[in-house]
Amino acid sequence: MTDAPYRPENEGPLATPAEIAQQTAAAEGPKMVAVQAPFATPEKLALARELVRTIAVAHTNAALYPTTHPSVASSLEEFVAAMQKLAHHGFEHVTLNIYKNTLFVENQVFPEESVTYRKLIDEFLARGISAATFSPSMRTSDAAALVELLGEVRVTGIDDAKAYLEARGVSAVTVAETSTLDETGDEERNREVRARARESYDAGLSAMRDIEAQAKLGRVAEVDSLQRVVGSLLDNLLQDPAAVLGLTAIKGHDDYTLNHSINVCILSLSLGSALGLSTEELRSLGLAALLYDIGKVRIPEEILLKAGPLTAEEWHIVKRHTEEGADLLKRIQLADKMPMIVAYEHHQRHDMLGYPDPAGSTEQHLFSKIVAVCDAYDAMTTMRPFRREIRPDKALAVLMQGRGKAYDPGVTKALVAMLGIYPMGAVVILDDGSTAVVYRVNNDDLLHPRVKVLADPSGRWHETPEVLDLRVIDVQTGEPLRSIRECVPAADAGVDDVWQYL
Repeated sequence: MTDAPYRPENEGPLATPAEIAQQTAAAEGPKMVAVQAPFATPEKLALARELVRTIAVAHTNAALYPTTHPSVASSLEEFVAAMQKLAHHGFEHVTLNIYKNTLFVENQVFPEESVTYRKLIDEFLARGISAATFSPSMRTSDAAALVELLGEVRVTGIDDAKAYLEARGVSAVTVAETSTLDETGDEERNREVRARARESYDAGLSAMRDIEAQAKLGRVAEVDSLQRVVGSLLDNLLQDPAAVLGLTAIKGHDDYTLNHSINVCILSLSLGSALGLSTEELRSLGLAALLYDIGKVRIPEEILLKAGPLTAEEWHIVKRHTEEGADLLKRIQLADKMPMIVAYEHHQRHDMLGYPDPAGSTEQHLFSKIVAVCDAYDAMTTMRPFRREIRPDKALAVLMQGRGKAYDPGVTKALVAMLGIYPMGAVVILDDGSTAVVYRVNNDDLLHPRVKVLADPSGRWHETPEVLDLRVIDVQTGEPLRSIRECVPAADAGVDDVWQYL
């Protein structure tokens, strides 16, 4: 049984991953980008490109002429001016990273520049430098010291490079041997954050179990425990969004209702945060996302768990859960009315053709729109006794096809931008036949996330997963070294617990 409000059948083929990425980036109407890359706007991206270009030009000119030559002096001034423009856009500092021979500014990949400015990258690496950070206080003398350093053949290691800049009195340019894209050394911190996030998740399951038991007895009166769960998840989310969002990879087949409620809460909090909601609004949204389906406690389990199609009478009973939920929450007399509103509205659809019938010309509240799309995504990507789960990329394609009909267009695009075309926890087959799990989304390139390779093309499992950033390019062609061929169900790939890899 499913009560999903949108059916994609007979509406044409679903969009491909590449088409979804293009649709998500397309500026149609008000743009709501979820987790933004550092240079999310075209203007900022152009400024980052200009910074890279001016460094490369200054480096080339300094190799031909002394730094006092007008051509060099002019290019150094352009280099400094490019940094100043970024500072005016809110950047307190900017780091140029070289990760596996690929050029990044902050965490934004620049594949074309990685090929065009190959000589510049080689000179950085020859001096033992994988990262260079520029501050707004940088002067032309600092820029000159850097380009001269890149031409100094006697400097072959990071210690010599740092000493060279220090001897020149440079403080506005710092260099490092390790790129900030490297995640070595963070493993201990990651484990601690994941452990805290998992504690919040388990506490949420326990609290929801108690609330559900009370509701079945008609005694839902105490939601303080749920408010504490929302507060804990929100605190963890603000510290490490990826660690909390990764919890949605936990799929409870034996206790679907409880796991589903927690997952929808996490997705809704993450999406609400990305859309700029205040802390108080997020607390209200989180509580609503935990309680929106509470009305199902009044629906007979034999109907909720029915494997086959529902009869007209059964479907009428299922549709009552929105009004039953609103009635239950009204009886609690919460000061916050949003849980009651979202429980009532979450199946009305963006085009108001869902249920229950709207009163007058009203439309869904933003919180109801957020919960509706998060509910649909988690429901589709979870295996049930009566059906298999839908692959994450296909689920997102279904949501994108339903935007403007079942789902709000801006909210849907924001969810895709936040989750990525291949969300955290998605199991994928790479173009060489190896099996991997997505553990981080790259918001500057939704088609090329970071993955952990679990098995080689022959199917032999690695003792320790190999970490790959799929944005890394082949320096000869400028194309990614590895790409995703397809997304597959975790069970088909032999992956029992996706969360352990996140």
